[in-house]
Amino acid sequence: MSKQPKTALLVIDIQDDFETNAASLITSYRHLIAKSSSSPSANKHKIIHVRHASTSPTSPLRPTAPGFAFQAFATPGDGELVITKNVSSAFIGTGLQGVLRAHFAGAAGVGTLFVMGLSADHCVSTSTRMAANLGVCDGDGLGGEREKGEVVLVGDATAAWAEGGWG
Repeated sequence: MSKQPKTALLVIDIQDDFETNAASLITSYRHLIAKSSSSPSANKHKIIHVRHASTSPTSPLRPTAPGFAFQAFATPGDGELVITKNVSSAFIGTGLQGVLRAHFAGAAGVGTLFVMGLSADHCVSTSTRMAANLGVCDGDGLGGEREKGEVVLVGDATAAWAEGGWG
């Protein structure tokens, strides 16, 4: 059996306190996983949900606030990992780097990490850049050299606030 390239989808901060229209991408990715679940390469795709847990007692994103919950369309499915963060980066103090390295280990070639979510100019940007800098989806190239994986920001499923509202 040949090794298959692996992918992962990092869904950042799709929580009730925010609004977005990324439902179709999550649905499409889940369909891709369902289609491949009966194949020998069933473990080649992964969805990881990241949520922000504010430490401020008045924040709408504190764990006890209604805004902390995932939006209905982005509620994690069975087998989908949930990572909780307290800062802009999904990699600081969460173990996400190890989770992704373990997922991409042993894949043929390099992996691809797709990143989507809220807000583009805060948590999504920070996490995307850190994923690339940390090389979480890099693979083993010829001669034992590391081969750069690909970190893809999905623009159609990522949003930011414009001055005075969503943009």
